[in-house]
Amino acid sequence: MTVEGTRLQRRLEDMRRSRASLVRTDRLGEADPDIRRAIEAAVAVADSYGPPQPVWAGVGGLDPASLAHRMATELDGDAFETPHGWYVRRELRPTYLPIDRARLASLPGMPAEDAPLLCLDTETTGLGSAAGTVAFMIGLGWWQGDRMRLIQLLLPDHSEEGALLDALSDVTLPDACLVTYNGRTFDWPLLETRFRMGRRVPPSFHHHVDLLLLVRRLFKYRLPDARLGTVERHLLRRHRTPDIPSWEIPAVYHSFLRGGPAGPIRVVARHNAEDVITLGRILAHLERGYGDVEVRRWAVPGDLIRLARLFRHEGRIDDAVSCLEMAGEDVHGGDPETALATVELARLLRRSGRLAEAGLAWGRLVTAPGPLAALGWIELAKEHEHRERDLAGAWAATDQALLALYRSRGHGQAMQRRAMEADLAARRARLARRLEKSGDFGATPAS
Repeated sequence: MTVEGTRLQRRLEDMRRSRASLVRTDRLGEADPDIRRAIEAAVAVADSYGPPQPVWAGVGGLDPASLAHRMATELDGDAFETPHGWYVRRELRPTYLPIDRARLASLPGMPAEDAPLLCLDTETTGLGSAAGTVAFMIGLGWWQGDRMRLIQLLLPDHSEEGALLDALSDVTLPDACLVTYNGRTFDWPLLETRFRMGRRVPPSFHHHVDLLLLVRRLFKYRLPDARLGTVERHLLRRHRTPDIPSWEIPAVYHSFLRGGPAGPIRVVARHNAEDVITLGRILAHLERGYGDVEVRRWAVPGDLIRLARLFRHEGRIDDAVSCLEMAGEDVHGGDPETALATVELARLLRRSGRLAEAGLAWGRLVTAPGPLAALGWIELAKEHEHRERDLAGAWAATDQALLALYRSRGHGQAMQRRAMEADLAARRARLARRLEKSGDFGATPAS
């Protein structure tokens, strides 16, 4: 057996022994649920590999055709010979995954509803993007009606890369939208590099949606991290078992090519297929939860705030205002995210020239908890002083801001409180001078 295969077998035996030790000491049931699921998943991966398999006789001298046929046999795929070499194509059963393209297209950053969607994920011989890194497995998924069709293109040997790249070009459409997860910085630049090194023109796409960027902008505030597995568990409520860590995949591929066991490469193929399907599930989650205005109002305020920022970035002010109004409906409930939505709504309305609506939004904020109430009174003081020329009203709003700031002691950051206190002191002194100069100072509350 190869060195990589030996190390892999040792690691699998360590997994089994760890679980057996926990079961023997009755500690598995006491473990944290996440740790218990991780242990069970690791053992399931180990069991799926099966017992050590004998090395293929004479594997070191196998030609690319034999390697391709071996890979096709082990993965239930088909080996194809082209003028530029061999590659393996594996087609999986379509997955029922309907998506309303019109609702998806209404979201920021999404392509037009008539653009075909092509989900792509790669498995590579390394986790870096250097010139020596090669994509040996390319998973592709696209829709036919309400079902997602999935194929995998595999590289049986490094010398056959030209055939794999040609096969990838054959299944891509120039007017399609490419959907990836971290594909803008890793998967697609890596493939473009391999095309250019092979003196080929890489396929072009009408649009590229990197869901990692979208997940970070919409959901990172309530996720431990933005890894695809974390998104599956916390956003899609799905637990994938068994699975294989990404850092083990390159060694599994090289071990398989040198005659190692077939179980690990099948797990890698299953991992890749699940990654591609997860891309489609994320799109479906976005469309169903945020693509319709009536459904969107049931989203949590934090999601609506961040969706409004994406709308605002695209210049869709009305959509951004709508999201912020939904998020800030219960500003008196004590939720800080709701109060934040009201702040962003008021500022967006003011920048858009809708000053009367902005004033109403600031007025709703004065009953919010913490120092945000003081912020609402400060903004109302600005409205009275600069837009309405009502110095007495500005003085009264400043006093209310000081009172709200005093009542909110213990809330917010000390630096923020000091800045607001300094602003109110300067505002109060300026208003006092202006009121005294105008002769209306006696009409204001005693200082």
